[in-house]
Amino acid sequence: MWIILNYSCWAILFINFIWGLTRSMKKHVIDSMMIARLFYWIIVISQVVIALRSFHRHPLLVVIGAIITLMLIALTETAYGRKQDVNYSPKLLWLLVIATPIAVCIQTLVNY
Repeated sequence: MWIILNYSCWAILFINFIWGLTRSMKKHVIDSMMIARLFYWIIVISQVVIALRSFHRHPLLVVIGAIITLMLIALTETAYGRKQDVNYSPKLLWLLVIATPIAVCIQTLVNY
């Protein structure tokens, strides 16, 4: 159950920040940011539960996965913050598009 919840939240978060960071209206960006915050909290909670069950098998992968997830959350917040200001660069979106599948792959390795 936690693995399915984790994967579905990653997918929704991925689609959400692509949708939110490509919008030009500030209201849509703020809505997308709030939705992203909800889903990355669910991701963190589900990863903690999965990590507690998987730490004895893959301790290094659990730690690396947690660090990458936290870095991805920080990058998401930075991208949304810059999108609301003038300093937004599309490189942030591409970095998120590349980093999210890496985080999901590491989480998959932790699960098995």
